[in-house]
Amino acid sequence: MNLIKNKIFHFFTCICMAYAQEVNYLDFEIIVNDDPYPANMFMHNLSHVSPITGTMPRYMAIVDPLMNPNWVVNSGHLGLDFKVQQENLSYFDDDMNAWIILNENMVEVDTLACVNGYHADFHDFQLLTNGGYLLQAYDSISVDLSNIDPGGNTNATVVTLIIQEFDSDKNLVFEWNAWDHLNIANYNYLNLSANFINWMHGNSMHVDADSNIIISNRRSSEIIKIDRENGQIIWILGGPNNQFTIMNDAYNGFNRQHDARRLENGNLLLFDNGNDHDPPLSRAVEYELNETEMTANMVWDFSHPEGYVGLAMGSVQRLPNNNTLINWGRLVEEVGVITEVDPNNNIVLDLKYTDPVYFYRVTKQEWQFETNLTLGDTNLDGQVDIIDLNIIADHLIEEEPNLSIYHLYRFDVNRDRIIDAADIDDLAGRIIGFQ
Repeated sequence: MNLIKNKIFHFFTCICMAYAQEVNYLDFEIIVNDDPYPANMFMHNLSHVSPITGTMPRYMAIVDPLMNPNWVVNSGHLGLDFKVQQENLSYFDDDMNAWIILNENMVEVDTLACVNGYHADFHDFQLLTNGGYLLQAYDSISVDLSNIDPGGNTNATVVTLIIQEFDSDKNLVFEWNAWDHLNIANYNYLNLSANFINWMHGNSMHVDADSNIIISNRRSSEIIKIDRENGQIIWILGGPNNQFTIMNDAYNGFNRQHDARRLENGNLLLFDNGNDHDPPLSRAVEYELNETEMTANMVWDFSHPEGYVGLAMGSVQRLPNNNTLINWGRLVEEVGVITEVDPNNNIVLDLKYTDPVYFYRVTKQEWQFETNLTLGDTNLDGQVDIIDLNIIADHLIEEEPNLSIYHLYRFDVNRDRIIDAADIDDLAGRIIGFQ
């Protein structure tokens, strides 16, 4: 008892006017909530405010089916693309240039990185059913482009895309370099006389039903299918090297796209940023592909009644009930918007964030916590006691223990979105019964 009181007294005398740590959960407005697919929503925000000079923090969050943020943590600059794969959680660590894997208990169990001198990139990462995984990276190479184009720069720096596949033992089993399989001369929008050429911008990877790999290159508005054995190009959809006849699409295709995935029915679903449409308009779009006849028949699309244009980023996911979840990316309006529509394009969920944030990718998953979620159990021992009180107090007087960012949400005991003296008071009351 004296130890508790001394800790509380020490806290108040050191902090005086109650130092508080803001936990702002990024408030959102529910525009429509009409029986959406009942699963947790996983997201990680970026901000229109500079991460260096601005004030808007970055959060990883899980919003439950009742639209409550049941797990939120300020991730600082650490992460991107927070999602569920193969019954594990994953996110990209900016500092490590690697992907972090967490199990059902929110415990970090693995770190996955590229080899051969490459740094893994945050745009996508795929855990495979066999325990292996796909990573992507970029490489800047020096190239004499005069051998390709008479006016080409003799010492140009060209950004190319690297795909690496690893088995379950982390052995590299496949590596693909865009430079070896694509001809930069075929990309007629590039200025080959420039000193620096940002050629490739891969933003999604997906293993097709035939085990080959589908990638999305935003820079060229292309979806590219590559042979998983030898790296050869199987086909290209969209962009300057399009090999398909696009049918029943008023826009005659997509541009600046994200998140291209084959569905179980074989169709291709993607988020069409539509930056180059006239007028610009973003949409989710689905094509029926015939890889023999080389046709891409548009069978469904959805654009928001507000006419949103995602300047960058964005994602789309077909849900088990055939609804479609759409994250509109970085909007001109500088707000984050997430929409779910049913097969008839009725909006069943529409969330609009009130802060100037946006999301790279948002997904819904039925993944459930197995870890203890008890508020105040900061040391994860299944009990709320004096040790937890000491940990919160130490955190607030800048004697923070070495805790995973995934467990800091437990400090906000009273759920007022501020970690401060009130949380210590609340927790102490629970422990010794003087409230």
